[in-house]
Parts: sequence; C-alpha cells; structure tokens
Amino acid sequence: MSSKNMLSTATRYIAGRNAVQTVYWRADQKSQQPKMLKVSKTFNLGKGRDTYTPPQHIKDEKKIKFV
Repeated sequence: MSSKNMLSTATRYIAGRNAVQTVYWRADQKSQQPKMLKVSKTFNLGKGRDTYTPPQHIKDEKKIKFV
C-alpha cells in the first residue's frame, strides 16, 4: 500500500473479540475516475481474563477512543 494514495485511517478496539482493527481509505489511481478503497486489518490480542477491558498498552495508545 503506497502512502501517497492513502486518504485516512481509523483504529478501534473490539472488546468482545479482544482485537484491534485498523481501516485504511485510499484512492485507486488506476482508473479514469479514482474510487475510494477501504482496506481493513485486524490484530487479535489473544484471550484475556476480562475480554471487555483492553490491555494496558492499548489503553495507553492516544489515537484509539474507548466509548
């Protein structure tokens, strides 16, 4: 994924699955009319004692909002 095609990113913590999901929006430069593409990557943190509480290193991440 080329960084010059990237438009925006969003990261969220999925409590029930104990995972972090990052979504990237990028523009496809190959077509006449560029389209936005959504690319998603999920990182599983493994099983924890309390699956609704994120690990400390995830809590310390300033970019992730916990709602």
